[in-house]
Amino acid sequence: METKSITRKELYELVWTTPLTELAKQYNISDNGLRKICIKHEIPLPKVGHWSKVKYGKKVTKTPLKKTEKKIDDIKLYERIGENDKKVHFNSKYSALKNEIVNDPSLPLSVPNKMYKPDILVQKAKSDLATSNFQPNHQYQDIIHTTKGNLNIEVSKKMVPRALRFMNSLIKLLRKRGHAIEIDGYSTYAIVFDEKINIRCREKSKRVLVKKERWTNYEYHASGILMLKMEADYILRKDWADSKNELLEEQLAKILTKLELTAKQLKKERIEREEWHKKFQEEQKIKQELQDRKDKELQSLKSLFKDMKRHEMTVRLRSYVQEFKNHKESNGELTEELLLWLEWAYEKIEWFDPMIEREVPLLEGVERNSLVETETKRSSLFYP
Repeated sequence: METKSITRKELYELVWTTPLTELAKQYNISDNGLRKICIKHEIPLPKVGHWSKVKYGKKVTKTPLKKTEKKIDDIKLYERIGENDKKVHFNSKYSALKNEIVNDPSLPLSVPNKMYKPDILVQKAKSDLATSNFQPNHQYQDIIHTTKGNLNIEVSKKMVPRALRFMNSLIKLLRKRGHAIEIDGYSTYAIVFDEKINIRCREKSKRVLVKKERWTNYEYHASGILMLKMEADYILRKDWADSKNELLEEQLAKILTKLELTAKQLKKERIEREEWHKKFQEEQKIKQELQDRKDKELQSLKSLFKDMKRHEMTVRLRSYVQEFKNHKESNGELTEELLLWLEWAYEKIEWFDPMIEREVPLLEGVERNSLVETETKRSSLFYP
């Protein structure tokens, strides 16, 4: 078996030219595993009936490959070179890690019939369940559960000793592997590689139809099947339960393997989200800085236009006042009162002039350009 690295585009072309069942034979992977790879890398797949249409020469539609913002590395597939080549395929991180765990003699992978030196969390849960006054409701008849601040356990009284032994062994296994357990309210978390994974030990319930004289109802009773539920998010979920061939206690290696792989996936996705968010913030910062520069530039340009208009208005004001003065002088009407008015007018012109901007106490705080805006709004003929 040889490793073959292909790009996202190349895998897209493969799945649209060859059925997944055929590709699975070629690359030593199940068609479902190959489908998961395509979903992970946002590669569209042919719909049901596609290959039947191709077989009979009917027209088919090929979904285009869209661009993705995710960081996509080359995809590794393991190409078979012979019929007997049945080595572990590329999606075998689970098998490799499980073998590593199973072959580690230092790991406590068995659950003893009696608890020895129970963990403090197990001791608290045992005491909590023993003193619980929980009254089952009309549906769940014989299931009790721990209260806030304890390991999340929901079982029948008969199943309590077994659930405690299992949780004690799981906690010791996690601690031996360098992980931890955290209680937060009613939730229990396995802290694996600094990632929080919700776990809870419960007994499966079986639904029983109860017939009364005038009505029927369903009740839920303990089934005797112990299980562990893992919930990392809406997608990464897994249940382990007693089966005909294997009790929950015999699945510690599987549980630890899945928890560690899930934690690695969560960590990878979290880092990718953080990198994307960091990149997004940097892009937004650059956009905002550019927009601020544009706004400042536009504001400066508007200010320039207003200064120009103020200059034009100043020239016209000076001309008007001078003509007014000349007219009054020629008619011998230049009184002392008019001279004071002329002095007042020249002072205001110098205050308004963008070249001078003389300070006038009574006009302190007045925005000079606001007079330009007012004048422009009032007289579109004066400033078209």
